[in-house]
Amino acid sequence: MIVWINGPFGVGKATVTAELCRRLPKARAFDAERVGWVLKRAAGLLSHGDHQDLPAWRTATVAAAAWQARGADPLLVPMTVLRRRYLDELLGGLRARGHRVHHVLLDASAPVLVERIEADEEPGPHGWDLDHVGTYLVARHDLRGAGAVVETDDLEPAEVADHVGALIAEWSETPN
Repeated sequence: MIVWINGPFGVGKATVTAELCRRLPKARAFDAERVGWVLKRAAGLLSHGDHQDLPAWRTATVAAAAWQARGADPLLVPMTVLRRRYLDELLGGLRARGHRVHHVLLDASAPVLVERIEADEEPGPHGWDLDHVGTYLVARHDLRGAGAVVETDDLEPAEVADHVGALIAEWSETPN
């Protein structure tokens, strides 16, 4: 099973994924950003802009995630994908390769997102994350219809992991 953990920048996808990998012995994480890094830097396919706009990224991400899913149960993909068309292409591509695929949107309100991004002590482009809060709010309605939604405003990371873990357990019990 592959579980795509989506949501805005700063919502806690990586934290929840790390916690789930700690809790679930067969779970593994797949970092789709690395595919973008290879295409952008090593292959030189994109000098600027969003690697998600490259059809090659979407195709390579599906191939790499499908390969990584062998032996993982579940394979967790913590990756923000705000364009519903791209998300459908990714999830559909994985399903076409025979994988059970589920989408979980970790949702948060704008004030909570801003607070979390500003409080983040990890080095990185926090201004970039803040610039994309509005983009997420525009995409939010469409993304909520793509699968399960976990409201994270009033939850600690471990509690979000509890909710996602419960969904994974439920999906594991459901036949293909």
